[in-house]
Amino acid sequence: MATPQSIRYLNELRALNVLFRKGAMSRAALARELGLNRSSMGNIIANLVSDQMVVERADLERTETRTGRPGIAVELSPGGGAFIGAEIGVDRLGVVAIDLSTKLLYRDSVSFPTAERPADESIDAVIGMIREAIAKSGGPGEVRGLCVTLPALLDRKGLVINGLLLGWQQVPLRTLLQGKFGEDFPIIIENDANAFGIAETYKEPSNRSDTKAFLMIENGVGGGIVVGGKLFRGSYGHAAEFGQIVLGGEGFFRGRTRPGHLEGYVGKDAILARYHWHGADPQSTLDDLLAAIGRSESIALKTAHDWGQKLALGLTQITSVLNPSAIVLGGSVAPVFDVVADDILGAMRKEFIEGFRMPEIRVSALGIDGPSLGGAMLMHQQMFSVDEKVLHHGEQSASASA
Repeated sequence: MATPQSIRYLNELRALNVLFRKGAMSRAALARELGLNRSSMGNIIANLVSDQMVVERADLERTETRTGRPGIAVELSPGGGAFIGAEIGVDRLGVVAIDLSTKLLYRDSVSFPTAERPADESIDAVIGMIREAIAKSGGPGEVRGLCVTLPALLDRKGLVINGLLLGWQQVPLRTLLQGKFGEDFPIIIENDANAFGIAETYKEPSNRSDTKAFLMIENGVGGGIVVGGKLFRGSYGHAAEFGQIVLGGEGFFRGRTRPGHLEGYVGKDAILARYHWHGADPQSTLDDLLAAIGRSESIALKTAHDWGQKLALGLTQITSVLNPSAIVLGGSVAPVFDVVADDILGAMRKEFIEGFRMPEIRVSALGIDGPSLGGAMLMHQQMFSVDEKVLHHGEQSASASA
């Protein structure tokens, strides 16, 4: 049986979600959205204002046509809190902060050879960046949570089981971070490609039920699946390891990747190895390759073509299994797709029977900040979702749209 306290909590969450999805509105409009009377709406707004989650202002841009004095609009408070997302990559570290409306407050990114340094040194470096983000976002009192993302297999308690490309195994990352920021500070650890998927979909309408797949193409290839706005994790939390799709052969690059796996053909190390194999300067970088593609240099275009052939095989398998509405490519290597998109789509179409719906395939506009932004949004999503621990035993029957 629901109690007044649990109903109030659920209605406050509903109000926050409406304001997040639809923006500022009058008290009356918000009450209509929630199906509540004026008195109940007044109590909810008073509580949220007291918690610094919303603010009221003169509604000078109201869309409702009425005579008389201007109404009062309710909106999420710009100073109501910040959410920090950090990324530990193979060769870079990044951090962002967003506010209650997911507006970007702060970002920083630095080159860092994580795969060549001890884990504790890399963790200390990212902690320094997180502390700076907290300071620039209003201080720890206003920060409502931290999510750290990285390319690794993780357990549900934030243990890095195997970060193959980082050289990390059995690293208790969440425990180490809690020791630095305090046991009461909300911290989650997430796979970078999963976080990227959330960054791409979180602001979409919450009632979408389609399936989308995500490939994070950096030194290796990570994957994510979002169904109806929620991550699909699989039975053990390891779903969407698209980089481990077996294509056969040896790959363009071995390194720490398994021979013949997709990431050994299309990851950053792989495409650069292929570029060098075609005759490029052995010191050339990904930026050099992208610039050469832009100039239509023959070996750069040949490299892109070889890369596209292998990516098409991987995307075909993903499409066959998931039938997604879209496949979104992120990471530093993703821009190569635009050069060979027609070839990739043509190769994929040949593998499907007539009438099969092909997914939209596109490159993310988020750039290198996708995982860290997604991490911050995961913390935002957590706060804007029902926390069963807040509800008393037996109150799960209280219904609300989070």
